[in-house]
Amino acid sequence: PKPPTSSAAAPRPGGPDSAAIKAALERLGAKRIVRKLLIANNGMAATKAMLSIRQWAYTELGHEKAIEFVAMATPEDLNANAEFVRLADSFVEVPGGPNRNNYANVPLIVEVAKAVGADAV
Repeated sequence: PKPPTSSAAAPRPGGPDSAAIKAALERLGAKRIVRKLLIANNGMAATKAMLSIRQWAYTELGHEKAIEFVAMATPEDLNANAEFVRLADSFVEVPGGPNRNNYANVPLIVEVAKAVGADAV
């Protein structure tokens, strides 16, 4: 398969204040900060996960963009203009076809997570 390609979103003005987020995480007793999350799923599961995490980030950390989402997306997802790709801050194109080629391919998920510098999957 061809190597993954990506599209980074432009930085958004009025982004989260790192000091305020750090203070909120300390208040919550966080041991590790997750700033970038790889979404290694598609469809409704990915959409609901991002919406829920954004709502939590706004409620608990004071900013819905406190966590950056990088979505894995197949050519089929991109051609369909999938909602989860539009919700993500950026995406990495992965091979299409059956799940064993992409969303169920653990070595690929790990490779993409490392390549984008994700703190969690």
